[in-house]
Amino acid sequence: MSFITEIFRSSQGEGLYIGLPQVFIRFADCDFDCPYCDTDISKHDTFIINNKKYYNPISIENLADVLCQEFGDGSLFHSYSITGGEPLLHSEYIKKLVDYLKNNKKIKAKFFLETSGLLSDKLVEVDNIFDIMSIDIKTHSKQVLDHLPILLMDIQKLKYTHWYLKLLLDDLNYKPIIDYVSNQLHIYGIKEVVVQPVNSIMSVESMDYLYDICYSKSIVARIIPQTHKILSLP
Repeated sequence: MSFITEIFRSSQGEGLYIGLPQVFIRFADCDFDCPYCDTDISKHDTFIINNKKYYNPISIENLADVLCQEFGDGSLFHSYSITGGEPLLHSEYIKKLVDYLKNNKKIKAKFFLETSGLLSDKLVEVDNIFDIMSIDIKTHSKQVLDHLPILLMDIQKLKYTHWYLKLLLDDLNYKPIIDYVSNQLHIYGIKEVVVQPVNSIMSVESMDYLYDICYSKSIVARIIPQTHKILSLP
């Protein structure tokens, strides 16, 4: 069993699938301490859906029943977003949950994973259950940057899931980050990256530098801010 911090319906605010309706299932726990994180990922005895209280930890079968009770067969939204924290810390639970929802509950919605990518070996394990993976490159972390070549090797093993990379870019010290990441993407043949400015701040100088460096390496860089914050959505 695992701990859920919250489940809610909203609009996807980040990345390539921005603006699509999703039901977000947020798992507790994370292996990061991001300085810009504003998400509660601590364990609580209960979580709320549609003003109703449910109890943690919750079994796969019980959570599937709750999701169907609260959101139906998934035909009225695009996908379930499995997020955190770091959801892949719960990879075994998540694999069984998605399999159960697909095969026992006949859910029509797609399944969408939001992950830091640091546990990149687990991406291959869940390749056959997720439709979409949004994989962050959290550039404030030396651990993430050191791990980036391994991540890029692992994602090339994915056969079934549509994935994309999301580069979280701070407007401070951006040149060496852009240089390093774009070089690694080029080495491993990655042709596209979503760039998400931290705190929705990006100068004209950093934008121009990003585009010049990426496009010189035949990498399509696309700047997309966090629109759910602009719209004051959860």
